Amino acid sequence: MDYDPNEQQSWAFTFIGGTSDLETEASESTVEQVFPLTSTKVGDRVWIVGFSGEGGINRLLSLGLIPGAEVEVMSCMSKGSILVKFQNHRLGLGAGMANRVMVTDNPVLNNKRKKQQMNADTSIHLQDFPVGMRGRIVGYEQSSGSYKRKLLSMGLTPGIEFKVIRHAPLGDPVEIEVRGFKLSLRKQEADALIVEEVNNAGESNSDDRTGRQSQLR
Repeated sequence: MDYDPNEQQSWAFTFIGGTSDLETEASESTVEQVFPLTSTKVGDRVWIVGFSGEGGINRLLSLGLIPGAEVEVMSCMSKGSILVKFQNHRLGLGAGMANRVMVTDNPVLNNKRKKQQMNADTSIHLQDFPVGMRGRIVGYEQSSGSYKRKLLSMGLTPGIEFKVIRHAPLGDPVEIEVRGFKLSLRKQEADALIVEEVNNAGESNSDDRTGRQSQLR
């Protein structure tokens, strides 16, 4: 792809470092068609699937670099650092951090994930979730605005499961448990999330035609 120098001048640039054992991190990826960003080459277009390891990704998430986001590889450094084009950003990732970003070059796999995210059913809302019900975050409403950034910083990323702990008397806020932590969400924050119910075995019911996938409300 040819790059317009004039266009590049309007991009924001961010560099995010990070350290990790590249061989160890890479060996953890066993899913077919999913590989670390460090395995790409210049010109590749890939879609983010998720992140390996624990913690340290809030900065990426706050920039909108979430599962389903498309990035284009602009430069690969000899030591593993990578420069990617993402929306109106040029984002530089240190070798350790780049190796933790798991991607796919398979549009079919990415479209399947998008379909799961967009196939939300509004027949069930958060106030309809009884205490004890488990759910999974699918994505965010396009009009979520500033709430999305706050939710990301709280660790409420796509794929994360939660459990409803308590409803306030008037339904606002609602308390959920995520990774052993209790979080209290105001109505506006909850409305920014798209979720689906999961059964007791941890499997989603997104294929259920009766509408088991929902938007928090």
